[in-house]
Amino acid sequence: MKTLIASALIATAALTGTAYATTSPSVDRDAQYIVPGADFSNLSTADVHFINNIVHGNGSNGEKRAQIKSFLQ
Repeated sequence: MKTLIASALIATAALTGTAYATTSPSVDRDAQYIVPGADFSNLSTADVHFINNIVHGNGSNGEKRAQIKSFLQ
C-alpha cells in the first residue's frame, strides 16, 4: 500500500513538473506596472527572461522603466 501511494505521488510530481516545463514563460505583472502600455507581445523566451530579470533586479522603478523601454525599442 505504501509503495502504491509513493508511486502515485512520484508520478504526480513528475507529470506536474513536465506540464510546468512545457508552458511558455510570461512577463511578470510588475513589468506592466513599471511600463504601462508597453507591448510585451511577440517576445522570445529569452526576451521574457531578460525583462523579468530587470523587473526583479536592483534599481528604482524609473531605472527599470528606462531599461525595459530601451530593450523593447
